[in-house]
Amino acid sequence: MGNDRFAVGVDFGGTKIAAGVVNLETGQLVGTARKKTRTQQEQDDIVKRLIAAIDEALMEAGMEAKHVSGIGVGAPGQVNREKGVLLFGPNVSLTDLPIADPISKHYGVPCRLGNDVEVATLGEQYFGAGRGCSSFVCVFVGTGIGSGIIQDGKQHLGASATAGEIGHIVLVPDGKQCGCGAFGCLEAYASRTAITKAIVAGLNRGQDSMIREKVDLTKGTLRSKAIANAIAAGDTLVTTIVTSAAQSMGAGLATIINFYNPTRIILGGGVIEAIDMYFQIAEQEARRRSLPIAGRRVEIVRAELGDYAGIVGAALLVRSRELASNLP
Repeated sequence: MGNDRFAVGVDFGGTKIAAGVVNLETGQLVGTARKKTRTQQEQDDIVKRLIAAIDEALMEAGMEAKHVSGIGVGAPGQVNREKGVLLFGPNVSLTDLPIADPISKHYGVPCRLGNDVEVATLGEQYFGAGRGCSSFVCVFVGTGIGSGIIQDGKQHLGASATAGEIGHIVLVPDGKQCGCGAFGCLEAYASRTAITKAIVAGLNRGQDSMIREKVDLTKGTLRSKAIANAIAAGDTLVTTIVTSAAQSMGAGLATIINFYNPTRIILGGGVIEAIDMYFQIAEQEARRRSLPIAGRRVEIVRAELGDYAGIVGAALLVRSRELASNLP
């Protein structure tokens, strides 16, 4: 069992930490683990939880750290890739958190850090819906909304290495406040967080909904699967809110189509995975709102790796610098 064949990937998100041991030749997972992300957490606590998830994934795979070539972590927000530091994670309330160095020292193997959406895009590029396509955009909808851009086979990061923040394009000038602090962002209208806030507001107004017993009104948390089940049961409040969110997402996708003119748009994340109606409405709205030629030519497809895109992509960070293109 050569250690060059395997790496650990960690998908650190707004609601969960998922880790897995990945076969770098096939993209298959041989051991996985999942932990909840706490809404209020100390800086040291999150590193301990990342390590706990890695330990569990290695144990399930029947491996030790010496059996893997390294560990990759995808973190939710802006990162310093060279120093391995999460600079700003608005959906996890963390700033200037060193991640790569403490994990590398703990296990005695290299650790590399990337943005969570960038690494999920990397996973889809090599083992998912991006295979065979040299220029595409991956959009992931969950707690927040982010995207990764592949241009001529390489990740495009932009001048400040923060390209792809589609969740923070301004959809409604002076609109709802976003978690980033700005107003009117797409994320404030189309993410699961936005959907949950709208549902909670409806419930607080006294609107009837089967979702009431599924949502934590104090924390404002709600799972994508619970939203999907409510839609399937014909829940009017939830269906109306998700329809509006998906239409907003479609408007955001139309902006990508008109400006960047990609060959393919790949939609993934917990909301897309769980809620078929959201994907369908977002695609229809994107084509309706985009310029005719670009809108007809673009392929809009679902991500193929599902919940594992972030894990697989994070593991790929440690395989070689060439794979991660211009990720330092």
